[in-house]
Amino acid sequence: MHKNAKLVQLDLTRNNLYQGAVNLRQSWELNNKPQHDEVDKIPFSYTSLGWPVVYKNGDLDCPKIWSLLSNGIEKPEYNAFSYIKSGDSVAYNSCLYDIGINKKLAIFYINDRIHIVSNLSP
Repeated sequence: MHKNAKLVQLDLTRNNLYQGAVNLRQSWELNNKPQHDEVDKIPFSYTSLGWPVVYKNGDLDCPKIWSLLSNGIEKPEYNAFSYIKSGDSVAYNSCLYDIGINKKLAIFYINDRIHIVSNLSP
């Protein structure tokens, strides 16, 4: 029963993070598509399609992406994160968050679109 509740919580977290991205994208549309913005002292930029992304030294800034997309709603924290850099292409670099219960959540960008995937097993 506890594991099922954790899985539901994981799905709700994924949905909350995605809704945070959607809200920022809508703001991008309404504000004449700026290249950069700042929310809660987190500076970030937008992809060419308007999805929010936070970089640090050319790599995704995983902790700040999580905070930015958390949408201001109480959320379960991740236990740890890892940054997976794939070759020479930044299009598939991923932030992988360990949520516990042997599951992970990933945030990555493909063709300037954000993807948030949950229920990944290690």
